[in-house]
Amino acid sequence: MYFSNLTDNNSVTKNKNHVCPKCSFDNHPAAIYCEICFYPLNAITDSAEKTPNPKPPTPNKPNRPTTNLKEELSKPSVISGLFVLCLAISLWLNYFISRLPTYLSSAEGNEITLYDSMSQVKDVPQGLFSYGGALYFASLVAHGINEAMMQNHPDFNLRYTKPQNNDQSYANGIKMLLDGELSFAFNGRSLTDKEYSQANLRSIDLQQVPIAIDGIVLFGNKNILVDNLSLNQVKDIFTGKITNWQELGGADLPITTVLLTPENLEILGIEDPSNLPQTIQYVPNYTLALREVIATSGAISFASASLVKDQQAIKAFALAEENSLDYIAPFVAGEPDLELFENGVYPLTRRLFIVIRRDGTPDQSAGKAYTQMLLSNQGQEIVKEAGFVPLY
Repeated sequence: MYFSNLTDNNSVTKNKNHVCPKCSFDNHPAAIYCEICFYPLNAITDSAEKTPNPKPPTPNKPNRPTTNLKEELSKPSVISGLFVLCLAISLWLNYFISRLPTYLSSAEGNEITLYDSMSQVKDVPQGLFSYGGALYFASLVAHGINEAMMQNHPDFNLRYTKPQNNDQSYANGIKMLLDGELSFAFNGRSLTDKEYSQANLRSIDLQQVPIAIDGIVLFGNKNILVDNLSLNQVKDIFTGKITNWQELGGADLPITTVLLTPENLEILGIEDPSNLPQTIQYVPNYTLALREVIATSGAISFASASLVKDQQAIKAFALAEENSLDYIAPFVAGEPDLELFENGVYPLTRRLFIVIRRDGTPDQSAGKAYTQMLLSNQGQEIVKEAGFVPLY
């Protein structure tokens, strides 16, 4: 790797940098390449000793203003452009996040997922499934809730099952659910401890899911000259303490109360139906209740605002809290005043539920699927159109 005649200074070109810069081996002074790694020992020396060629003179160029980034970013056009870009990104992220499902319950196996649309609901079973219970569902069906579900899931078929004994009480609806007559049930109140116990005896878990807030409307015959009632007066009417409208400032007209079942009086705070007057007229559904009130001078009843809205042949009473004169009308231009129901200003509201039987059967899947479709953004819009306050 180096010349053999080391004694002849004229015949040997010595390398001053004989220590290899790569492997640090101390080579013979005459070595040109490293004796270990063969790295050229004169590479650094040559490059260091060479004088770089001077750069050719730069031709004169016209002076250009130096760009100032801070000044550019402070221009109105740039600021507005950045604002529009940030707004677009924010809207896109909000849209994306809003379509992600969220969960109403974290209990294992009991999750109720909140979707944007009914089509997103998963694990919708195929078959014919029965529902029943509290009759407020009639308004939901009338506004197309079942049709929307079947449009998105054509094999999910629904049918209303009427109680054979014409008992429209909430208790009978839960009994029909436990007896297997219903796949899921609508309920106008919370489940009782007794109902939970009855379910446990049959190895069934019941899950109640709130779906909306409802306003209860007292309505009467058009001939009644009284427009306002307080809740204590309403209680006295349905317990028979007040029997004539003359006692409330109206005409000399006997009061006829119309009910579906004594259980309905719980919403008025009347929990003991044992001493109810014999003059109460019982009907099997709200359609017949409306007809009875319209046909009977002095008749009065109550129902969900969703079921009596747009009824021109009846009188809807404004209500006040007990012993109060602050009367609140339930309707605005014939439609339920949902804002008053939502904020609790209206004195008579309730939460509505769907009850699901959890027993590992297709009925459980049907109840869960129905509930999730009803609680989707699409379903809650129908809930609002039907006259209820949506919850989600």
